This record gives sequence, structure tokens and C-alpha cells, in this order.
Amino acid sequence: MEIRILGPVEPTVPPKPAQILAVLAVECGKIVPVERLIDLIWGEEPPPQARKSLQVHISSLRRTGLPVEHRAAGYVLNTDPESVDLHAFRRLVARAHDEVDLKLKAEALDSALQLWRGTPVVFAQTLDVQRLAAAEAWVDAELALGRHAELVDRLGAFVAEYPLAERLRGQLMTALARAGRRADAMRVFRETRKVLVDELGVEPGEQLQQLYRDVLEGSRDSRRNYLPRDAGDFTGRDRELSRLLDGDGGVWWIEGPAGVGKSALAVHAAHRLADRYPDGQLFVDLHSPSGALDALLRAMDVPSERIPESAEERAALWRATVSGRRVVIVLDGVTSVSQVRPLLPGSPGCLTLITSRSRLCGLEGVRRIPLDVLGNDEAVTLLRRILGDDRVAAEPDQADEVARLCGYLPLAVRITGARLAGRAHWPVSKLVRRLSDERSRLDELVADDLAVRSSLELTYRALDANARRAYRIFGFLGLPEVPSFLWVHLLDEDVLDQLVDARLLDVIGSARYRMHELVRLHARELAEAEDPLPDREDVVRRAVVAALSTVDGLTEQLFLAVPRMQDSLGVLAPVARPADKDAWFAHEEPLLVRLVERAAELGLVEIGAQLAEVLVFAWFGLRNRYEAWERTHTAALEAAWRTGDVRLEAVLRCSLGQMHYKRDNLVEARSWFDTAQTLFVGLGDQRGEAVAMNGIGMVCRDLGQYPCALEALDRARELLASHDLEGEAHALYGIGSIKRELADDAGAFETLRQAAEVYRRASSRRGEALAARGIGLVHRARGELALAEEHIRRAHEMVAGIGDELLGCYTAQALAKVLLRRGFLDQAEELIGQALDGCRDVGDRFGEALVRRTLGEWRLAAGDHAGARAVLADLLPVWNDLSLPLWRARTLRDLGAVHARLGDVEGADRSWDEAAGLFTRLGTREMGEVHQWPARWGLASVSP
Repeated sequence: MEIRILGPVEPTVPPKPAQILAVLAVECGKIVPVERLIDLIWGEEPPPQARKSLQVHISSLRRTGLPVEHRAAGYVLNTDPESVDLHAFRRLVARAHDEVDLKLKAEALDSALQLWRGTPVVFAQTLDVQRLAAAEAWVDAELALGRHAELVDRLGAFVAEYPLAERLRGQLMTALARAGRRADAMRVFRETRKVLVDELGVEPGEQLQQLYRDVLEGSRDSRRNYLPRDAGDFTGRDRELSRLLDGDGGVWWIEGPAGVGKSALAVHAAHRLADRYPDGQLFVDLHSPSGALDALLRAMDVPSERIPESAEERAALWRATVSGRRVVIVLDGVTSVSQVRPLLPGSPGCLTLITSRSRLCGLEGVRRIPLDVLGNDEAVTLLRRILGDDRVAAEPDQADEVARLCGYLPLAVRITGARLAGRAHWPVSKLVRRLSDERSRLDELVADDLAVRSSLELTYRALDANARRAYRIFGFLGLPEVPSFLWVHLLDEDVLDQLVDARLLDVIGSARYRMHELVRLHARELAEAEDPLPDREDVVRRAVVAALSTVDGLTEQLFLAVPRMQDSLGVLAPVARPADKDAWFAHEEPLLVRLVERAAELGLVEIGAQLAEVLVFAWFGLRNRYEAWERTHTAALEAAWRTGDVRLEAVLRCSLGQMHYKRDNLVEARSWFDTAQTLFVGLGDQRGEAVAMNGIGMVCRDLGQYPCALEALDRARELLASHDLEGEAHALYGIGSIKRELADDAGAFETLRQAAEVYRRASSRRGEALAARGIGLVHRARGELALAEEHIRRAHEMVAGIGDELLGCYTAQALAKVLLRRGFLDQAEELIGQALDGCRDVGDRFGEALVRRTLGEWRLAAGDHAGARAVLADLLPVWNDLSLPLWRARTLRDLGAVHARLGDVEGADRSWDEAAGLFTRLGTREMGEVHQWPARWGLASVSP
């Protein structure tokens, strides 16, 4: 069945079904989501029953025999695209673009234009732009064939349809002038000027005005300026433009990705240089060497009968024609060096500006100018020149956001500016909202004959099948960059080189690739349209597995309340360990986080969660990377909810509880652990229950809820005994630390020694160090300072050997306190400084507060009572914020000592009184020491 949408829809159906059919025909063979259909047919305010109405209209289309099929995500017109006139039109235009023979080119374009019967019912503006472009290309071909007189009538009809198309009017003036009708050509210019002034309030462009002057003067060279109109709002490129303007002719190769402004720079420079090249300013949109030579020779007034048939003879005639002349030639859209060689003038006085999306080599004596996207300021300046200062000044932040969402790509910025300029009632913020949706961003980046999608489409379709697939893979991955540890498992390097040469990928660093944001959206769009869902999911799955194989080799045993619960897939051969692990993770963190999120988006829950958990033990937990930790686990958790994976939900809740515990959000951590424990019990998963109980026990310990903490940790130890050595050791360590606080020194020694032994059996050097520090703290609390120093110094040396900087801060603080009590103030001060810097570097709030309290004690011992008071007083609200009553009590005790040294009896009594109340409520060892404080610090008594 033939389907026609370039005019009234055929077969004939009622208006609404006709619109739906037209949309489906535009996307023939591709699934159109229901939401997009509703938005396109009914706009921003669809009726309440839009989905029902859509179903009714689809049914009516099916009854006419149209092959409209329902798919999970929407509807598809399942027919041969060649049966749709729009796709036939596009095929003919594409064939003409690649055609070498001018006559065949003109015939193909003429056939394409004949398919139009009126105004389309959908996408009228966008499709009309395509028709206008085809018409202009057809006229170019006809003019190049010398059919000036034959063109006039039909060209006049096109001008009547597109009265504001300056290029079309210039073509009509050229045809009239070449046909000897100079008066008519000048009349067209006057009419054009009136239309432009009346309708738009602007004068004709410089190119049209120059053409008018040439016709008016009857100049022999009246057809020598073929440059497109210079952009009046040309912005940036100062360095590149200076190189061109300061040069002395020769060949310049301007290269860069689609939409970056290569043609704009070349045309702008050619206009600026016109006076230095008075014998001609020529522009060729390059299709083939033969056709281009024909156009260039005719532009230099070579009669048709003198132009030879063979490309070699034409090239020789071209070099002879420009010999001794000063001509600037812009060769736009070059795709190969072979296209260029025949077109290069032999005269040293000529300037050739080549624009290309490809990185090509092999052309001798060429100077290259690579172009990248604009800077933020340049992009906003371009937007301001299009919109005017007032609109941008009214919403400066929104203008910055428009530039960012456009990826600072000049074409995209120009399109958004044109859209806003044509909609004076739109605030800039409205377009920001529309551009913010990645799914529809490319739909928004269309204005008249400008479109980011179509610009990228040309480059994409020129690739071979393997390169096109690689392009789609990059887009669907959705990553900001793709390093070698990922792409080596997905793609061949030779194929990637093709994408780099086509300027669809950029190489950064060593074998690392980046894709511009708008290019990525286009590539993802194509992947979703052309690749089956299982193939797409497999790409992301393989990328996650590749990341797991790298990261899993970098994990460490941490002294977390919650041990690792997810196992690595282990399906790939291990890769080389980075020389600098911290630098590697700091660089790769955004990519790894995004990879977890991408897996979660696609429902690849298990492997996404595995990567998230591995990252905790390789990076997040070691360096307190809380934001990344939360992002990955929240994404994986939401995916687990969607798939109903209760065990995975419990595992992730435990990990989020650990994250909040490390961030000192104790109440929130308890909530996450409690829910996880409930889920594990419901599943009958005793190991999971024990892990959650470990977390609950550590939270309760820090909150000073010791009975609850001991109950939870005893339960964890019971469940984990002989099954999970590391988890069992964590529980034992927690129990030992609580017994120390409760003055059960014998029990603390015994339990902490058990913990050290289990850590040793689990091969956890970090855990051994933690247990050794804990034993040292018991000795310190008993006043056995030599033994305390022995154990804590050994722990500090063990930590230094494994490179755990954060744990090293805690062992340094503990050692500093022992040295302080032994009177070694200088050594203690150095350790305090190191620990304080280390905790601040990783954002450890509790660690920083702990070290600051030790600093207050050091100042007290050093006799700096005012300094000690300032430090300790500042800590009181911190302990409140962290919900740590024991540490508030200890700081109050020290602050009371400072007041005593300053002779402030009331201050000392007040601080000690509150401290004593807290110690008594908590039941810690300090409640038995309250009576010793006054005598120790030089006061006779303390208030009851």
C-alpha cells in the first residue's frame, strides 16, 4: 500500500487518524512511544482520555488495511519505507548528494521535488525546510548545467512559496542575469528588499547586495562572488581567525565535528579577505571532484562548450584559468583527499579554505586548524547576539544553562537562539525546561533549515556497518568517557579510529575516548531504534563485568560494621593494577558511578549492585566518597524494588546504613539497618541478619545505648561464628570496645584478643591493627601508659604498612594521647597535626572532632588555657550534632579542668556537673572517677 504524507494524507482517513498515520510514517519501521504520539498529536495539554482516543484512532487505521502494530513501548508502521513518499524523497535527495554527473543529480532532485503535493499535516516546518534545501540544490545543479532561461519560471514559483528565502532569490537573480535579463534581476532584488524590510525589518544580506551591485554595474566579474552570506553574529574563534587573516594564501584545512562552525569560520574569513583576493570569491559544497570543477570553471566565466569531459582535463583548465589571479576558494564538506587534489589552484596567489569533519592526511603543504566547541562565555555571547542583550541579561543563569545543555556546540546554540528569537513571548527558562529532557533534546534543536540531528545523520550514514554499530554502542552506554579497560572488551580499536576520523569521538589521554553530549544523545537514539533490546543490554552488561574485573582486584578488607556481602562475577581475566590506585579512582569515579546507574536503569540489578558494593571496598569506604556511595546504592536499590529482589534490597540497605554510620548520621543509619534486619529475618538469611545486627550494634554503641549494643553484637557473633571470620571479628571488636567503656577491663582484654585472633585467621591486617589499638586503649584507660604505647605504636606501624590513611589518623590520635600523658608534648603535637589534616582531607567529621579534642587536651597540658577553652567549647555543639553523648561528657570534663586552671570555680562546677550526669546515665567507667576531678585539677570540691 502506498502511503503519501507530503501533502494531504493518502489513503484518505479522518483528520486525527491522518495525523497519527503521518507521524508513524515519518518513523516508518520504528517504534513511536505512546507518550510521544500523544504529545505530537495533542500538544502540551492532551485531553484526559488521550490514551483511549489514541487506541480508537489506531483501530480505525487498522480497519483501512494499514499495517499499524502495537509494541510494548508504543506503535509502529510495519511497512517498507519505500512505500512512503517521504522516505522516497529522502532517498532521492541522498542519491543526488552522492551523484557525480550533474545531469543525473538534477534529475534525482527534480524527481524528489515532484513527490510534493502540498503542506504535510505533521512536522510541516521541518519537512518544508528539507524541501527548500532540495530545491536550492536542484537550482544549483541546473545553473551549473547552464539552463538559465529554462529555470526562471519554475524558480519564480519557488520564490513565491518561500518569499523570505534569500538564497533562492539570489539564485533567481543569477538565472535572470545569465539569461540576459538584467532589469528583471534588479527588480527581483528590489522586491526582495521590500519583503525583508516589511516582514523582518532587516536589509538583504551582503551576498545578495553584492550580487545586485554586480548586476547593476554589468561587471564582467558579476558572478565571481559565490560566498554564502556571512553570519552577522559570528562569535569567537579569534585565534583561528587571526591565523587565517595573517596568512599569505596557500591551503588551510579547517577540521572539527558536525555543528562546530567550520563553514561559518571559512565563510567569515573569506568575506574578510575578499579585498585581498579581488579576482573571485568562490564556494563549493563538495560532492565530487568532477562536478566541483564544472561549477568552479563556470563561476570563472568559462563557457560550457570549453569545459572538457574528463576530470583530468577539467583540472588542468581550472589551474590555467586561475593562474596569475588572486582567488579565494572555500571547499566545504570535504570527505577525502582525493576530492581536493584536482581543485587546488596552481597559482601561489590563491587561498583555499577546506572544511572537513574528517581527520585526513596525505595532502602536502596544508596548514590545519582544528575546531572544538565554544567556551561558556563565547556560547552565551553568541546567544546574546542572536536574542539581544535584554533577554539574556534578564535571565543570565538560564542563558548559561542553555549553553551548557547545547554542549557549547555553535550549531545547537544558534538553533536555540533562533527558536527563542522567533518566540518573543518565551522566557529563556522555558527552553531550558524543554532541553533538560534528554529524550526530546534533539527534537528541540531544530529551527528552519538548521538541525543537529540531520547534521549528525550525514556523518553517521557515511560510516561502514561496523563503525555505525560502534557509534550506537557508545551512545547506549551513556558514559561521559570510555577508557581502555572498558572498550577493549566491547570494540575493536580500528573501528574506533574510524569514529575519531569522522569526528564523532575524541581521543583524550592514552586510548580514552569521549563523545560530545549531543552526539551521544543521537547515538543512543539510533541504538534504541536499530538494535534489539537484548543486544543493547548485553553491551552494558559486558561493560559492567569489565569494570568489575578491574575494580575487584583493588578491594581491601575494611573495618566496616557491615562486611562485604556481594561476590564478584570473576568472569574476565584480571587486568593490570593501576600504578596509583587513588589517582585512578579519583579519575574514574564519575564513570563508574554512571555505569552502575546505567545498569540499574536497564534492570541489570545483580551486576549493577555487585559493582556498587565492590566500589565500597575498593574506594568509597576507604576515602569517604559518600556522595558516590549514595548515588550508586540508591540507583541499585530502586532497581531492586522494581524487580522485587528482596535479598538484594536488604544487602543494599545494609550498605547504605554503613554509609550513614560512617557519615555520623547515627539515627538514620539505625533505620536502614533495622529495615535490612527485618528483611533478612523474613528471608531466613541468618548471615544477612548477623551483618545487619553488627551494624545495629555499632550504632547503639556510639549512641551510648550499651545494653542494646551488646545484645545485637552477641547475636551477630553467634550467627557468624565459624561462618564469616571477618564479620565475627567485627562483632568481637565491638563487644570489646563496649566492655572497655563500661570498665570491664578483663572482659575487654579477652574479647579484643579474640577479635585480633579471628582477624588474623581472616588475613585482615587492617583488623589486626584495629584490635591492637583497642587493646592499647584499655591499657591507656587503666593508666598503663607504657603498655598502651607499645600496642598502639604497633597498630600505627601496621596501618602505615597497608597504606590506610584514615585508620592511620585514628592510630596517630591514640598514640598522640599516650605520648601527651607521658609528657612528650612535641611528638604528640606532630601526630595531632597529621591526624587533623588527614581527617579533614576525607571529610571524617567524627575523626576531626576526636583529634580536635586531643588538641584541646594538648593545649591544657602545655599551659595554653585560653586556647584549650576555645577548642573544647567549640566542640560541644559538634557532639550534639553527631548524637554522641559520651564524647560530649568527656569534652565537658576536660573543659571543667580548663576552668579550674583559670580559677573559674563556677565554670568548672557547671561543666563537671553536666559531665557527671551524662557519665552516670551512660554507666561508663568515668562515673567512678568524678570524685577525683577537683583534687586532680586543684579545686577542693565539685558541686553535687
